[in-house]
Amino acid sequence: MIRIVLLICLVLIGWRVFLRRTKLPIHIVLVFGVLGLAAGAVLFPDVTTDIAHIVGVGRGVDLINYLVDVGILFVILHYYLKFVELEERITHLVREIALLRAQGKPSEARVNRPNPVV
Repeated sequence: MIRIVLLICLVLIGWRVFLRRTKLPIHIVLVFGVLGLAAGAVLFPDVTTDIAHIVGVGRGVDLINYLVDVGILFVILHYYLKFVELEERITHLVREIALLRAQGKPSEARVNRPNPVV
């Protein structure tokens, strides 16, 4: 029963990724590759144990946990670096706007906003 639930969850994740495909094709292929490996691990758990023994880990579940931990750390680091980069870009833009306003060029520093409806 748990295998069916896990496979349904993997299919739903794949469906959501497919519907929201705004990334590069390599990202989509990577996500579907990981989902395929996860489905293989659900359908054939003995294979993960065999692979775990080959790489020196006791059980397949432990190997999967280690891989997930490394993957999560990678994602956290990736988004942290993106956040820092965006923060630096926003700081640069705010400084540039402040300098333009200080020079007395409000027309260039103003953001084009629609007029409010009265």
